Amino acid sequence: MKIAHVADSHWGLGYPGPNPYSRFEDISRAMNWIADRIIEEGCEVVLFAGDAFKDARIFIDRATIEIAAFTHWLRRLSNAGCKTVVISGTPSHDAVSAYELIKEMNIPNVTIFTSPGGIILGSPDNELSISCLPGMNRSQFATQEEFKDLPPNDFHQKMTEWIYGKCKELGSQSRGTKMLMSHLTFDLADTGFEDVLLMNEPILSDEAAQLFDLVALGHIHRPQQAGNNVFYSGAPERHNFGDERTTPGFWIHTLTSKQTFASRFIETPSRIFKTIDWCDMDIEAWLDGQVDEFATITDAIVRVRYTCSEELQKRFDRRTLEKSLYDAGAFYVHEIKADIERSDRVRDVEVNESLGPQLALAKWGQNQSIDLTEISELQALTAEILEAIV
Repeated sequence: MKIAHVADSHWGLGYPGPNPYSRFEDISRAMNWIADRIIEEGCEVVLFAGDAFKDARIFIDRATIEIAAFTHWLRRLSNAGCKTVVISGTPSHDAVSAYELIKEMNIPNVTIFTSPGGIILGSPDNELSISCLPGMNRSQFATQEEFKDLPPNDFHQKMTEWIYGKCKELGSQSRGTKMLMSHLTFDLADTGFEDVLLMNEPILSDEAAQLFDLVALGHIHRPQQAGNNVFYSGAPERHNFGDERTTPGFWIHTLTSKQTFASRFIETPSRIFKTIDWCDMDIEAWLDGQVDEFATITDAIVRVRYTCSEELQKRFDRRTLEKSLYDAGAFYVHEIKADIERSDRVRDVEVNESLGPQLALAKWGQNQSIDLTEISELQALTAEILEAIV
């Protein structure tokens, strides 16, 4: 039995790009590629481990577009005869109401969980039990009486114990080969951020994971096998520069015999993110026309970060660089950001709290050696924002 393991599509409008829909289209393209590959591979079961969406609280017109994209994907798998099991993800990304709406559509072969539960698939002599533990966050526990006024360490420990208890309960209701699908941080995973931040995260412990033969997770965008039997699919498409060095994709877990899996990661075609870091020498080369032709940025989302002296900054035209990046084939120039090495670090006495926003902005722009035309545009945008606030 082949089981596809996908998560963290994060369909949404408004990602940085040429237009509000461009990155939405990237995500749809990657997910459609995955659906084709799942069908081609002959997967009988598909697990979607949460975070189908980018934002939970959005207007109905945008929600309609995003839900339609996800349901289209589910129907493609349904029409191919795949048994698809879906859980909701992190509450800040996935509104449970969106999943409940999709559930009401009664798409054949699709089962959706927004609360803990399970399903048994396969034949009586080769049963596959899939326990489902949807995404959660700290605030969901904070409203419960037994969590009130607990110090952070005790709160975190009690969350972990609750998750272990729920896994034990779900496991006891399983038969045959046991799988857990969840949307949580696993305590042995490479998270990519400081461990101290885990104090705010509900944690799946290795002790809980060992109650199952295989654990398929969403939430962390770094595809990986963590521990003996725990897998993160990662995201099918890069979403920001935090994903720049990750490899998007999904897993296919093949049940070779009872309680034994062979797992294979499949990379998806996805948008490249490219950071260009420049120093004084690079800026000098650029000004002298000796810089390379940006051969690696075709169809990429690009940012340039550079460090240079104040004197060199005065000779550097960021708009000319931006045009050159687009001419070289960049999909989108996200930012061109300077870190100016100032010869005099003393605060400009003319910039103080008595200045209004417009004058302060103009003074800051002059200190940064920003072109006067660009400063004027920034002032106009500031005026619009202030008017809207008032």
